[in-house]
Amino acid sequence: MTGLNLDDFNFEGAIFNKCKFSGSSINRSIFAFSRFEACLFNDCEMQECNFQESSFVECDFSKTDLRDSVLIEVNFRQTVLHSTDFSGSFLQDVVLIEANGDLCNFSFSTLNASNFTVRNFRSVISAPAEVSVSKRRRRTLRVQNSAGHGWIHHNFRVQF
Repeated sequence: MTGLNLDDFNFEGAIFNKCKFSGSSINRSIFAFSRFEACLFNDCEMQECNFQESSFVECDFSKTDLRDSVLIEVNFRQTVLHSTDFSGSFLQDVVLIEANGDLCNFSFSTLNASNFTVRNFRSVISAPAEVSVSKRRRRTLRVQNSAGHGWIHHNFRVQF
């Protein structure tokens, strides 16, 4: 299955193993309580999706656009995230243990209580950002664009 139009599709509770969604449009879809193992989501448009309590183990999200999505209690264990765009997304209790990735965009994103103990995450791209840790909730990292232009590269290895 490649190059499909699955916009507004409901994957709730679905289980997929070794499926290929490469190049598909899956915008505004619901992935709540779903499980994907060894699936390819590379070069997909997945903007404004709802990922609640879903699992993507050993999947590939290279060059995928996840802008403005909500990711709560999502498992990305051993997943590839090369040039993945999370900008404007809300991530809470997301697990990226043993994930591989580089050149990801987290600008305008909110990351709450997420585990970024990653095997190989070389760099992250975000627009010039203001990064702060909430004093009330020490496990909260908020990334906001403060300048509105340009890119910065830096090492990314964080464990909350």
